[in-house]
Amino acid sequence: MLKYALAPVGLLLPRKKDGLRVLFYHRINSFSFSQLGMVSREITVQKSAFERQLAHLAQQGYRSITLTEFEEMLTGQQRMDTKTVLITFDDGYADNLEIAAPILKKYGFTAVVFLVSEMIGRNNSVWPMGDPPELGQLMNEKAIRQWLAEGHEIGSHTCSHPDLTTLGNKELTRELEASRDMIEKTFNISCKSLAYPGGDVNERVAAAAEKTGYSLGFSTRSGANWKDTSKLRLMRTEVSASDHHALFCLKLKGVYDWLGFRDTVKYRNTMRRINSLFARHGQAKDSTAT
Repeated sequence: MLKYALAPVGLLLPRKKDGLRVLFYHRINSFSFSQLGMVSREITVQKSAFERQLAHLAQQGYRSITLTEFEEMLTGQQRMDTKTVLITFDDGYADNLEIAAPILKKYGFTAVVFLVSEMIGRNNSVWPMGDPPELGQLMNEKAIRQWLAEGHEIGSHTCSHPDLTTLGNKELTRELEASRDMIEKTFNISCKSLAYPGGDVNERVAAAAEKTGYSLGFSTRSGANWKDTSKLRLMRTEVSASDHHALFCLKLKGVYDWLGFRDTVKYRNTMRRINSLFARHGQAKDSTAT
């Protein structure tokens, strides 16, 4: 509700053009919301909604790009093409391969999954999502190899998904290095991209990421990316369960970029409380009117 209320502001404000947009998802599945914990409800995009979003991208002439193409456009090695999109998934849920991958293939898109290296093949029961363990399965090594074989990419989401800004230097370095090393050795690829858990990044974390060999670091701060955007503090546009199709289209156009907010768990919980207050206020007005 509040997202729609803020849209007119974004439509009226001048928007910087010619940026590269990175779409940011977690889960794509058809679980009933009643089966999921409160956090997972917001980060779970329904299969039908995801297909409609990709169909819209294809109809509007967008094509997906790889991490290399994305980096080369930002560094001037390739011409900036604003009819491109980098599609990303955080955490590495099994449904990224089982459900999202066939839809991506149908519309000719590729994507990147950022993996939590110590969680590969496990479930998300160690995180406070409130889901039954069987609904939080993460991709195992076999599934990740299949993901790669289908033309998609992977990157690091650290070893254990901590808030990197709270770690000491030694543990921060371990989270960054060990995850990258495991991914490179296990899957025989170069891992130079990182998604910060929860989007939490500061100057110290960004510097540590660069020092440990990452050339791209993705936050969850809303917006597009230009040549002058820090390559270790890149912007992404989150697509969540409460984004109806019209809102997805507005996000794609950058209508909400002016907010510059971080779509962390804290943000989502705050928005949920605000929306709940709006809903209760509306119900109270309706009862008064009758």
